[in-house]
Amino acid sequence: MNIVKLVAVVLISLFVAACGFFKKESIACELIGISHFNEVSSNLYIDQSIDSQQQVNLAHAIQNAVQRVSNVYGTPTSDPRIIATAETKYAKFGFNPTGMQSTGFFRECIFLGPKGLNADVVAHELVHAEVRHRTNLFVELTQLPAWFIEGTGIQVDFRSPFLLENIDLKHDEVDEIKSVFYLSDFPNTKVEYYQASLMAVKPMNPKTMYSGLERLNNGEQFEDVFNELF
Repeated sequence: MNIVKLVAVVLISLFVAACGFFKKESIACELIGISHFNEVSSNLYIDQSIDSQQQVNLAHAIQNAVQRVSNVYGTPTSDPRIIATAETKYAKFGFNPTGMQSTGFFRECIFLGPKGLNADVVAHELVHAEVRHRTNLFVELTQLPAWFIEGTGIQVDFRSPFLLENIDLKHDEVDEIKSVFYLSDFPNTKVEYYQASLMAVKPMNPKTMYSGLERLNNGEQFEDVFNELF
């Protein structure tokens, strides 16, 4: 019995350690309320590195981002927890200098760094949150290619490199990015890869995206659904 208990304790410890390593962003998101980050409005947490004017600007940026996503795709139904800092020292907890979206244990989460406190980055990450909110885990892992996830986010991201007049790509470059399925394989080191993802989703009517995701949840295949929509 003692051996059984010992094995159980070891296995549980390994599981907790693995969660802490692989899901540290999710843990940080769920436990942010007991940290020094303060909830200044519903699901918006900031630390002391963001001053009062930045807080006002961020609130406006979030409002503008939600409106932008609504205008392009339709009203979002997700309500992600947004955690923002002007510091760069929290990278190990999910922050990068710009922004990233992560799925928590009970909610979608968005981490914003000092370069992400604007409507473009917030809108981009809101779309990621919305796509994941509207799809189950099986669909996310087996049906959504990386170029689709990134391209739909960039569609509402109006930073200069993603404006059509600033994009000059060959068809082969777009086809190359469409061969990448997993986000872990997405070559995120150059802006051209994100531009190619945008061009890959451009033929789709954005107003059909939500219904397309619902069809994936109902068991249809990505190629069948989005070949009709592109």
